[in-house]
Amino acid sequence: MNIYIASYGKGDEKGIYIVDFDPDALKLKMIKHIATEDFPSYLITDHDTLYASYKNARGKNDGGGLGSFSIVKDDLILNNNYNSSGRSYTHLCISKDGRYIFAANYHVGATAAYALKDKLIDHKIGAIRHKGLGPDLLKRQTGPHVHNVGFTPDGKYLYAVDLGADKIVMYTYREGKLVEDPQHTVSIIPGSGPRHLIFSKDGNFAYLVNEIANSVMVFKVVDDHFSLVQNVSCIPHHFKGFSSAAAIRMTSSGEHLFVSNRGHDSICLYRVNKESGKLSLLYMVHTKKGPRDFNIIDDRYLLVAAQEDNALQLMTFDEENEKLLMTPYECEVPAPVCVAFNK
Repeated sequence: MNIYIASYGKGDEKGIYIVDFDPDALKLKMIKHIATEDFPSYLITDHDTLYASYKNARGKNDGGGLGSFSIVKDDLILNNNYNSSGRSYTHLCISKDGRYIFAANYHVGATAAYALKDKLIDHKIGAIRHKGLGPDLLKRQTGPHVHNVGFTPDGKYLYAVDLGADKIVMYTYREGKLVEDPQHTVSIIPGSGPRHLIFSKDGNFAYLVNEIANSVMVFKVVDDHFSLVQNVSCIPHHFKGFSSAAAIRMTSSGEHLFVSNRGHDSICLYRVNKESGKLSLLYMVHTKKGPRDFNIIDDRYLLVAAQEDNALQLMTFDEENEKLLMTPYECEVPAPVCVAFNK
């Protein structure tokens, strides 16, 4: 199967890499590099289309934005790039009806909405600037920084996770137009620096990874309101170095959850109590430097993007016996930052 890797490689090395993964032989083989003018920061697939959010690499007001590619066998064919006048996006999601694409603007601190037409990014509908800041001593919270966008399981809300303002902002999105619902927007413990949010399949629990606090917060969701039930650390208490939590994902069974740590350079494995939603840390497995993202395939494999060591690493996972193992198999990719595949 083909894996799509977003790369922050220098110069002509940046772009999207296609890697073949053979689960039987546990082999990773580079197939192709699709060069892009800007840095692809996040990738998602929708049927046979891959969408990319771009971080502006040109230093002018003529880059950034979004891209659409058709997945054709071992290749990606560009449908179109939509220039966002220098605005950089770190994340994106698509409405269930395939008519709208939403993007997180980290640097400006805004949530943007675009219309889709025949897999093309057709036009920008609008954007809403967030407000707020936080107490982070490293000045990562001097203003709003939207890091992640997605949908609640019932599709009722679009959420935008704001690392700078310590908030999960909830929006309704009729005809792609965003309107904040302040009664359901969630304020996070100041200084947490929330990064990404996922939900249990039944929508009863939400799991928020906090980049600055290096923690995972578990929320009980009742009538669209979030109640904090647990806050657990992603790094060992004895670890004194700098670390920042990054990606969070759950197995399709909903029984296990993973988080990546940059600095401690590890993947955390948690057991999920499906009744209470609470997490129990099982153990951590070390990776190469800077595991910014990872993805889970068939609940049996983890592919880890170690940005600082230019490596895509392969881990195996035996869910029944709760065994997560790092393998010696990997593929060299310049500064990988996102791992996606066509489900």
